[in-house]
Amino acid sequence: MLKNKKALLSAGLILSMGVALLSGCTSGNSNSKESQGASGEPGAKSVSLTFAVETPKDEETKQVWQEIVDGYTSKHDNVSIKLDYAPNDGDAFRTWLTTGLIGGTSPDIIPSRYTWTHEDLNKDLLVDLTAEYDKPNPYAGNKVWKDTFNPSILNEMKNPTSGSLAGITLQTLSIRVFYNQDLFKQHNLSIPKTWTEFLDVQAKLKEAGVTPFAFANSKPGDNHYLWAVNMMTNQLAAEKVRSFDFNGNRQLELNEIAASVDEGAVDLESPDWTGYMPIIKDWSQYWAKGYNAMNGDAAKEMFLRGDAAMVMAGNFELKTIQDSKARKFEYGTFALPYLTKEQNPNAAEKNYELGGYPDLVFAIPKKVTGDKLAAAVDFFMYLSSPEVATIMGNKMYVATTLAGVDLPSNLSGFQFVGERILVNFYAAHIDKKLNEDLVKIGQLYLEGTITEEKYRTELQKTLKADMGLVLKTNDWTKENGYGTKQQ
Repeated sequence: MLKNKKALLSAGLILSMGVALLSGCTSGNSNSKESQGASGEPGAKSVSLTFAVETPKDEETKQVWQEIVDGYTSKHDNVSIKLDYAPNDGDAFRTWLTTGLIGGTSPDIIPSRYTWTHEDLNKDLLVDLTAEYDKPNPYAGNKVWKDTFNPSILNEMKNPTSGSLAGITLQTLSIRVFYNQDLFKQHNLSIPKTWTEFLDVQAKLKEAGVTPFAFANSKPGDNHYLWAVNMMTNQLAAEKVRSFDFNGNRQLELNEIAASVDEGAVDLESPDWTGYMPIIKDWSQYWAKGYNAMNGDAAKEMFLRGDAAMVMAGNFELKTIQDSKARKFEYGTFALPYLTKEQNPNAAEKNYELGGYPDLVFAIPKKVTGDKLAAAVDFFMYLSSPEVATIMGNKMYVATTLAGVDLPSNLSGFQFVGERILVNFYAAHIDKKLNEDLVKIGQLYLEGTITEEKYRTELQKTLKADMGLVLKTNDWTKENGYGTKQQ
């Protein structure tokens, strides 16, 4: 691994937690000026687009986005693109997005989440791009656009009931344990693959006076608890709901999750689904003190100072860790070790990876039409080209969603080593209250304030109520195949 080495003009895709309140984000207007387009078609009308991205934490990332925009406009004399910024705090972001779409004030190209594109397309707020995906992408050797993406990721982008596509996805995520190689060598420790080996490593570190793990659990957005729970849950119970994968994309969508809850296949009061609880509680003895008050940045900084041997992070944190001036040691990464029958008799004894889903998603509001829409779609094709994937991989540490495009060397440690998780109902974009309850009530459980039985009961109550509301809102029933059958 690199030691204090600056990445090649890299800019990490690390989003600040502050809220950027934007105003006046209206779309640009086309004008009648004509010019020679890069496509070689004389008389092409000049088009102005506004392209919004979630506000980056650092100026370097803004510069990379501008480089990408300039790369496109240099090929198209008739198109100008203004870079704009959206809030990156989850709640504020969704409010900004919804307000702009309904009020007609949103930029011409907007950032989103893949599940939000499903919701907003159903409300007729976004452009349906399904037909465009059947066309050749001139920036990818004229291959059919849909064929240039990883099939499983593109399938997830599809609306779960209509199969329509209302956006593009440029990134997929991978979560890893970062570890201090110097400490591992000093204490003669090997990289663990099983949970038993993982706990053994941490016990040895703790005995030697080293804090084994910096675990952030101050709030749901720290994500450490969510990541661990999701990976463990799938190892213990994924096979119990595989039959609900109606579209066969190896990931339960919202309607499929609601169906599995409606039919009782998911029951959080059952130890089949909550067998992770005693495992995580046992693991917490190796976390840094005060973990329920430690946020993600504090955990990362503790690791970078060398005060903890390990921390969990995604590829979006790689730039910060690699370029940190505080880090005086070499680091490595490994997948969170898998559970064995020793921990739980239902353990699949293989890795289930968290990640591999669509991220860094962009869409086009329904108000965008004519020449502006044509230019926006063409820009989408450029954004999803090998040329841009290379720029984003090297400079933003973005793991591309394109098929046949290798990850840059700086992301080699994030290649999947296991099966992708099947069910992700704890995620905030699926069930926000359950996501919050998982951590907030989980804090009490870890502290010993409430029992495991109480924890299970509260989680099941939330999941059942929220999925019931989802079924009612979308008119999904067992009779209509939870939205999969034609009415």
